[in-house]
Amino acid sequence: MEQGEEKNENITRKSGRRSEPSSLSKSPSSLPLDLTSEILLRLPAKSAVRFRSVSKLWSSITTNPYFINSFQSRANLLLFFKEGERLFVFTLPQQNRNPNGSSSQPIDSYHINYPKYRSFTIKTESVHGLICFQKAGNPLVWNPTMRKFLPLPLRKPEKSWKSMNFFLGYEPVEGKHKVVCMPCGRAYYDECQVLTLGSDQESWRTVKTNHKRGPVTVHRTVCYGQCRCINGVIYYLAGINFVLVIMSFDVRSEKFDVIELPWDNKLWPMMMISYEGRLACLSSNGNHSLSMWVLEDAEKHEWSSHNLLPLSHYDRGSENLFKLIGITNDGELIYVPKAVFESFDVIYIDSKRKTFRRVEYRGIGDKDFRQRNELGEKPLRGLQFYPNHIETLMSL
Repeated sequence: MEQGEEKNENITRKSGRRSEPSSLSKSPSSLPLDLTSEILLRLPAKSAVRFRSVSKLWSSITTNPYFINSFQSRANLLLFFKEGERLFVFTLPQQNRNPNGSSSQPIDSYHINYPKYRSFTIKTESVHGLICFQKAGNPLVWNPTMRKFLPLPLRKPEKSWKSMNFFLGYEPVEGKHKVVCMPCGRAYYDECQVLTLGSDQESWRTVKTNHKRGPVTVHRTVCYGQCRCINGVIYYLAGINFVLVIMSFDVRSEKFDVIELPWDNKLWPMMMISYEGRLACLSSNGNHSLSMWVLEDAEKHEWSSHNLLPLSHYDRGSENLFKLIGITNDGELIYVPKAVFESFDVIYIDSKRKTFRRVEYRGIGDKDFRQRNELGEKPLRGLQFYPNHIETLMSL
C-alpha cells in the first residue's frame, strides 16, 4: 500500500511539474496564429515594426503582404521641413476631440539625414502612406513610417519628353501602388510610362492614353500639386485642343478618360481635394467665400456647386496668418500657419456643421524643440503638409 501511495505521489509531482508555465507557453507562438495577427494589427505602426524582432513568427506575420494590406491607421496630418542636412518629420492627429473650442494635443516626431542630391520641391500627395518626389527627371518614393527612400531610375524617355511629371496612385482592390510618368510643358502626348511598386519590382511599361479627343498637353504650371488619387483613380489637370480639362487614370485598368469642367477660368487658382470620397475643386473668391465644385458623376460630367464660408467668418484676422491646405476625411477644412515661431496651431472648420476648432500641437517650434535641435529663434519656413496621411508597413 505504501508503494502505491509513493507511486501516486511521484505521478502527482510529475504532473505538477507539467502544469507549471513553461518558456514555450510564454512564447509568442503559444497564441493562435489568427489571434496573434489580430493583436498586431491593432498596434501603432512603429510598435508593429519594432515587434518584428521578437520572434521569427512575428516577423513573418508583420511582413506578410496580407498583413501589410490589412494594416490600418487613423488619418493624420503629416508635415516635414529641411534644416541643413536634417529632415524633421511630424505626425499630428486630425481627429475632432473638442468641437467648437480649442485644445492641445501631443505629436509624434523624428528626424533623419536628408537624402543626398535630392530635392523635395516637386512632390505628390500622400497616397496610402507613400509620397513621390522628383529629382533630375527621376522619381523618388518615400515611406515616412518606415523611414525609407526608394529611387526609381526612369527608362530612357522619348526625345520629345523634355520635361516630365510623376503621379502616384493606389489601387485598393489588389493593394498596389503605381507611379505614372508623362511629359509636361507644351509637348503633346498620347502615352505614358507606368511602374508598379512591390516586392517583385516590375519594369516601366508604356501605356497608351487611347482617348478620342486628341493629344493631351499637361502644363508645368498646372500639373505640379494639382493631382489627387481617390478610390483607385488619379485625377490631374490637362489641356486638349487648348481646352482645360481633368484627366482621370484608373490605376487598376490603366485606362484614361476625360472629364469636362463646368466653370470658366475665373476659378483659378484652385485646389483638388477628396470630399466625401469624391473629387472636388476648391477656389477662393477673396475674403467673402470659397467655391467648391464636387464631381457627382464622372461619366455624365455632372458637378454640384457649393459656397463655403471663409476663415474670416469664424476667426477674423486669421486669414492673414493661416493658409488652406486641404480637407480631412471627416470634411473639415484645414488651415495651417504661414510661418512658425513658437506655437504651432492648426484650424479645422466643418462647413456643414458650422464648427470651428483651433488645436495647438506641442513640440513644433517651441523653445525646448529649438534648443534641443540648435535651430535658433528664426521662424520655421518651408514646411510641407500632407493631410490624411496614413501609416503603412510597406517595404521599399
